[in-house]
Parts: sequence; structure tokens; C-alpha cells
Amino acid sequence: MSVEEGEKVAVVGPNGAGKSTLLHLIAGFRMPFSGRVTIEGRQLDESSADDLRKHVGLLFQDPDDQIFMPTVEEDVAFGPRNLGLDDIEGRVARGMSGSGVEALAKRKTHKLSYGMKKRVAIAGILAMDPAVLLLDEPTSGLDPRSRAELIGLLKGMDRTMLIATHDLDAAAEIVDKAIVLNVGKLMEGTMRGLLLAPELMRDAGLELPPISKLFSVLESMGYPVDDLPISLDQAVEQLTRVMDRTGKHAHAHVHTHIHEGHVTNHEHSKAAAREHQSRHEK
Repeated sequence: MSVEEGEKVAVVGPNGAGKSTLLHLIAGFRMPFSGRVTIEGRQLDESSADDLRKHVGLLFQDPDDQIFMPTVEEDVAFGPRNLGLDDIEGRVARGMSGSGVEALAKRKTHKLSYGMKKRVAIAGILAMDPAVLLLDEPTSGLDPRSRAELIGLLKGMDRTMLIATHDLDAAAEIVDKAIVLNVGKLMEGTMRGLLLAPELMRDAGLELPPISKLFSVLESMGYPVDDLPISLDQAVEQLTRVMDRTGKHAHAHVHTHIHEGHVTNHEHSKAAAREHQSRHEK
């Protein structure tokens, strides 16, 4: 398998498939018994590992395995200082800005929420400015808000990424390419190609994202779609096409109400069919 510069790739598969092991091999934490790993054209081995590790940043699944300094800014500074890099202060500032944790600089790391710890761990990686980010289950253990914020953060980053995950919803938002592992490689292709291969999904212990399931049901009810959507943006686009084809139309309204000094935005949407009355009677 290969990952090109700038690509964002999801590595998916069941527990024990080798996803974390693959990331550890690329990061130089383990050396392969057979085969080889090359980073930017250089083969990874015992003699090159120390230098090549500077080009790779690994986010552990559990941030408590990665964060250990007393304060956030000290922890973010540890990596670049340990590597002997220059401009430590500037790197720390850029790392914290890149992961949105500038306001936490003086906070005690052990008092942070789980989601904030993941962001701080990412900031520590960004401070070293690696060419490749390796992310092991980045959305696991997060509450819905923290998960959405992290997805948005990774989606907006212009970096090469390899993401080991069970979260196909998140992967569909962040990446285009997928690699399916189950000890060996079962597939290398697009996320859509993966979701349109039910036997492969079953063999890999994966399930369709809820949005894709919904549109599969809609298609069975007589609402054909051009392409099975795998993300919310694609779902909105497909639903709009379906409504246009079938003569339906949708309206969305946003109303602002003021209650006792609080401003609340309410979004209301309604969809109507031209033949609604006849359908209702039937």
C-alpha cells in the first residue's frame, strides 16, 4: 500500500486486524519481520529510525498514554525540545493554535476533559511539524460535541493523514481513500467503493453509516439516488435531487426569538409533495 503526499486515508477493519500495528510500524516503534516501510523514499530500519521519526507524528488511541507534563504548554513543548528543534516558543504557539487549545496553555493536563486531552496531544504532534500524521482511533471515547469538533479540525487540516478507525461516519467526512485490513489487505480504494461492497464490509466487521442505511431504505421505497451518500453534505445533495425529480420541494426557515434576554435560533424545515393530498387519501 502507498499513501501520497497530501492524501487522507482511513485504515479500517475488525479488532485485531493490524491497524494499530501498521501505524506503529510506520512510526518506527516496531521494525517489520518481513517487507519494508519507506518514508519519503527512505527505508525505515534501525539506523534510519531516529531521523525518520521526525517526519511522522503518532496520536495514540488513549491521550493519557501521550500526555504527561504538568501543564498544556509544557507538554506541547516536550516533543520539539526533545528533538532539539529551534523556535520552541513559536512551535508551541502554532501547535496549540492548529488544534484550538491556545486558551488552555496554563491549564493542568490531568484536569482536562478527554476530548481536550486529545486536542492537546494533537497540538504536541503539530508542534513538531511532521510530514505525516498517524491517528489511532481519534474519535473513540468522545462525546458528540467533542467528536464533531475533532472531525472538523482534522477535515480542515492540509496534511497527509493515515487514520485507523472503526468510525466510518467520521472517516467519510475526513477522507476519500480507504484501506481495509484483516491481517492482510482486503481492499484499497475509495470510501464509496468500500460502502458499495457488502461482502467486504461483512468480512471486515463493518456496518454502513446511518446516513447510507437511510438512503438504502429510501431507494427500496421507490426513491432512487444517483450515488449512495456517505456524508451529511452528500446526503443533502442527493435528497435535493430526489425531491426535484419527484416533484417535491423543500423550504427551510430560520427564526430568531428573544426570551427574557436570550436569543434563540430555531430552524424549521418542511417538505411538500404536489400529490400529497392524493397520496394521503390512498
